[in-house]
Amino acid sequence: MYPVHSSKLWSTKQCMAFLGRKSVFVASCMVLLALPAVLAAKESEPAADIKVAVVNKMLTAYGGDTLLQANSIKVVDYNKGPWPGEGESPDVPELWRINEELIIDYKNRRKSLLSYRVPRSTLDLEKWVQQGDSTIMYDILHEKYSEESWANFDRLGASLERSSDTLQAKRLAGLSAELEYSGKEYYRGRLQQKLMLQHASGERYTYFVDNTSGLIHKILRQHPRAGDMLYVFSNHNTAAKLPYARDMNFFVNGQLRLSSVHRDLELNPDLSAAFSGFDHFTPWGETIDGSELTAKKLSTGVYQAGKGRALTVFIEQADHYIAMGAADALSENFAEIKKLSQQDKPLKYFVVTHHHNANVRGLDNALALGATLVVAKQHQATILKHATAAQPDNLLLIPERAAFTLGDLMLFDIATAHAQHYLLAYLPSVRMVLAEDHYVTELKTAKPRIYHDMVRFAQALDELKIDVNTLVDIRGWRQFSMAEFRQWTDDFTPKTCPAGYPICANG
Repeated sequence: MYPVHSSKLWSTKQCMAFLGRKSVFVASCMVLLALPAVLAAKESEPAADIKVAVVNKMLTAYGGDTLLQANSIKVVDYNKGPWPGEGESPDVPELWRINEELIIDYKNRRKSLLSYRVPRSTLDLEKWVQQGDSTIMYDILHEKYSEESWANFDRLGASLERSSDTLQAKRLAGLSAELEYSGKEYYRGRLQQKLMLQHASGERYTYFVDNTSGLIHKILRQHPRAGDMLYVFSNHNTAAKLPYARDMNFFVNGQLRLSSVHRDLELNPDLSAAFSGFDHFTPWGETIDGSELTAKKLSTGVYQAGKGRALTVFIEQADHYIAMGAADALSENFAEIKKLSQQDKPLKYFVVTHHHNANVRGLDNALALGATLVVAKQHQATILKHATAAQPDNLLLIPERAAFTLGDLMLFDIATAHAQHYLLAYLPSVRMVLAEDHYVTELKTAKPRIYHDMVRFAQALDELKIDVNTLVDIRGWRQFSMAEFRQWTDDFTPKTCPAGYPICANG
């Protein structure tokens, strides 16, 4: 039996006894006796020194100077994943496919992003070019462009950078002074050393660096509002001396959100066409500024208030109001329209048009104002889950595929490409349709982008055989006439991937 190499290490007492009889194993036993001292020395090593050692090991693993001195890098990430609460029905999540290719030109501090997305019932193919103070988004399928001032060098492609272990390693090299060593943890039986980065905003990142290889296997991103986001990296490969994870899974609060389908990395890619635009593309047009809290009268007894996309519509009745739209800003918006109308009446009903996340957020605000929630019968369980203060008595259920009259307002449970059960609101007195998320646009006057949700919505209106003059999407300030809406949707042609774009060649 061997003191060190056996399946079970000997105790110090056994080893000492053995040394007295068999000198041949003296060296082995001396190693065993020295282990506690070695381990104690490592544990007592200052955290700052351990941090430096871990960072250096990680940078060496990811190519060292090859990574740090790269003039440019291209990262490719094609993924697919569920979006809970955004499906056609509450029980089944929507699945999105997102293919993205990001080129970062470090030498000239600029970015180019090619993005292909397949959400719900449409296609998006866009090229974003960021240079200096300018960022232009080219909508390739519609041959239009717009200036996107928010997408500066740091923000454009940020989600793709966060999900790249290689780019995260490069980022940490410049933040070494801000990192803290936060101990060890096992992952799949392998020892990981943890580096922690705390932002002033309260957001915290924990990097799990493999004790042996130096590769990043996990990143835990803890956000004060969004919760815990976990990136898991595996199946590492090497391209031009730069390792990268060929597989990445992304979890939000323990629930899978994205899973990689294809990932790649290229060092110093060809930049000849990466930052070029499209000369024949035309601008989308002037947009509406919704950044300030605003209240407007849309028609007799119909008001809209809010800012950004947190807009709410209120319909005045003889002794109360009916509301629909954003509930998370309900109190502020309600106060604004009462100033405008000079009618201080209570809120009696709040119509929840459908079950998606933005539409069920803040429903307790409506209950706090004394309102009854008006919902499609099929959405009752979902609404009760999100409105924590609600009881079944707080809900008014609209029967399946029925027309329902609520004061001056008519509600129809219809099926759209957006939701299997959707409460369409119609005001016969002013021939106005009020809807959410089906044809919203920020364009002041130009023709908006047309997609399948809009086409199906127009068909649903025809099936109802109601007299419509004006359409209002509650989330935007733009109103459409039925004549122009019908012309746009009648002219709709489904989009397909154009030639020369491998990113969307497989549909």
